[in-house]
Amino acid sequence: MKKLLALLIASALVVTLMASCNCDGNQTSSEEPANSSATATLTEDALGDIINEAAELGDGSAGISLKRTELAGKIASYAAMMGFREDSVESLKKDLEEKINALEDEKKANVNASFMDSFEILDKAIDKGDFDSVKDQFEDAGVADEIETVLKAPGLRDSYDAFKSAYLTMGNSDK
Repeated sequence: MKKLLALLIASALVVTLMASCNCDGNQTSSEEPANSSATATLTEDALGDIINEAAELGDGSAGISLKRTELAGKIASYAAMMGFREDSVESLKKDLEEKINALEDEKKANVNASFMDSFEILDKAIDKGDFDSVKDQFEDAGVADEIETVLKAPGLRDSYDAFKSAYLTMGNSDK
């Protein structure tokens, strides 16, 4: 189920990128709203799915490192698809707070630990542009191909930085 969601997110990103660059040259204006609508529906639920997944990843869980690496890929895909900007931070922060504050304290701690581990991996791949240093982690988690596609998304760095900033300014992080 989780791999299916990751595949759907990656597929939606590819469709969105192809639509925006009109790579096939045959796209009509009547097709564009359907793609935009499908992407909006998918991404609207994706933030809640990401948070709920992170909430289940407690320290000591089997395969926690791989699961958090997979989560990092989902966060990057979500940021790429949403195209957050600096002016999106406050709105995104409210969405994050609403969803996270609905969780029990233990689940909130799991989200924080999972997000911080994911940010550490993504900082290397996105902010430092050193995907090779974390490629093995993504391969072990089974999402290397998807994340390589996501890393090519225009504006990913700004969108990821806005997402990370929104989360870190909530006051949930120790870092």
